[in-house]
Amino acid sequence: MDRLEEIKERFGELIDEETAKELANYSPNSQEFTKISEITPGRINIKGRVSGIGDPEFANEIYLSDESGRIRVILWDKEIYYKVEIGMKVEIYNGYAKEGKKGMEVHVNKYSIVKFSE
Repeated sequence: MDRLEEIKERFGELIDEETAKELANYSPNSQEFTKISEITPGRINIKGRVSGIGDPEFANEIYLSDESGRIRVILWDKEIYYKVEIGMKVEIYNGYAKEGKKGMEVHVNKYSIVKFSE
């Protein structure tokens, strides 16, 4: 609770209560990943291989797969989208999972970290 109070004091009205709680619980060393089949709405870390790439005219979407399933990932940064190739290993930290038009999906925004490897 001390960390939450420290964050609220430091940032004041710049952030809301929910964001302050997320920051208080955030650990840059956290390497816990959620399996794709176990994703529920909220902040998550996931990893897998790129199994599909969507049309950039429609959305900057890719499909990520692990041993448990496949999920649509929306990349809000076109620079990241254009680096992606089928088969690449991807780790996403601080993504946001929500129910979308095509089922559960993960959004990657400016607060997310994306790491690629071959």
